[in-house]
Parts: sequence; structure tokens; C-alpha cells
Amino acid sequence: MNDDYKLTIEIKNDKPVELFDLTNSLLGLADEYKRFLARSDGPTAAEEVKLYVKEIKTGSIITDLVANAPYALPFVEHAKTIIDFSQYLDSIVQFFLGKKAVEPTLDKRNIENLSNFVEPVAKDGASQLNCNTTIHGNVKMVFNFNSVEANALQNSFRKKMEFLKEPITGLKKNVVLYWYQARNDPKSQAGDKAIIESIFNGPVKAVVDENIKTKMLSGPQNPFQIAYLVDVEVETVNNRPLVYKVQNLHDKYDKEE
Repeated sequence: MNDDYKLTIEIKNDKPVELFDLTNSLLGLADEYKRFLARSDGPTAAEEVKLYVKEIKTGSIITDLVANAPYALPFVEHAKTIIDFSQYLDSIVQFFLGKKAVEPTLDKRNIENLSNFVEPVAKDGASQLNCNTTIHGNVKMVFNFNSVEANALQNSFRKKMEFLKEPITGLKKNVVLYWYQARNDPKSQAGDKAIIESIFNGPVKAVVDENIKTKMLSGPQNPFQIAYLVDVEVETVNNRPLVYKVQNLHDKYDKEE
């Protein structure tokens, strides 16, 4: 395992760190590294190259991480990617603390990972996180933040998450719908309710065109054992779905497959 290039995360804690928070912090960091590799070096590198714990030292919680792959990947210098990754993390921390103007491109998964990463420090009012890299024995501080800054980061992450939330209202294409209850009468829609888990976990009133409903309910299979790929117009009240208006039926699948 090549440790010429090493990423060290040090949590200088005042209170004991809950194992759940520490585990989630490292899992968030590992997933973010995987997604970083997928963008920079492609999906094969993301599957093959992983972060490994080289050493956990006493005192503060000091974790040495190295990148390694089980097979040689000629198109990626996997040891050096950890340096690029540390710079990527630094750009995020500096932006969300208001110290840099260029906003990194992030999605909801990125935000969740990063929020988990800073959680142990945010919970401990006297703690600090230091991130540094080691290149052929030369140690360089990349960034650090204390508990106040960790809470500021999480507040910024929450605001970003709210901004990234996809509006429920409007046309949703190629979503999976299944019946919660339906009258076996294509002309009647009274009492028809369906569930689309990608939009809302509970049953919602469904309004379906007579021809589409006939296609959904006809055939030898029990329609309650089928999932339907549809386009649906969503109407909401207080940002919760009130009505699903099914526009198109593309395909159907056995729910048990």
C-alpha cells in the first residue's frame, strides 16, 4: 500500500466522539472521494480505487488515509488523487465559510456527505478538525475549522440543500406508480389512489384517462402486483401532493421481480 501520498484527518476533541458520528463522518468522506474520482477519472477508477485507513493514532482522533487499488490502473495515478481530493475539500470549506467566491458544483448527495463529515466537530463546542497531506514525507496543512465554523458550514449546507430540493409540482416523466386502491371501472375515478415513492411515500388521489386506466387494469395479472412506468402531472397543497394526473403509460413490470 503506497503511503507516499497520505491524507490525515485530525479531530482535536474535547468531549468523547460518538461512534455513530465518527463512522458517518468517515463514510461521508469515503463516498465523497468515490464520487470525486468518478467525475475526474471515470467510473472504473471510482469502483477500483478506494480510501484505506492506514493508521489511527492516539491523543486526538487522528486518521491517516491512503488511496489504493487492487489492480494497476494505467490511466489513474491513484496515490496522487488524494492530493487533488484534499484541494477539492478545501475549495468547498472555503466557499461555504465565505472565504472564496467561486462556488463548487455540488448535488444533494455531496451536501449530505460533507454534512456528515463535519458533524463530530459541530457537536463538540471545543473541538477542531485539521486536514493535512503528506507527500513523500513532507506535511502540508490543507485546511482546518473549529466547532463554530463547523456549525456555520452545516447551516450553509442546509440552505444549499433547501435550494437543491426539486419542486414536487409539475410534470414528472418516467416515474414508477403502483395502485393503492382502484375501482375496477375505467370510467370511474372515485376512490382511486396510487403511490409514487420517488415523489411521496403515501397514497395520493389518482386521476387517470379512461383509455390509460383500461390498459393498466386489463390483462391476466393482478393490477395491484404491477408497477407502471408513467408520466404524471402533480398538483400540491402546502408542498404535499394532492392529485396525480397520469398523462402517459410507457411500460409495466411485475413488482415481485
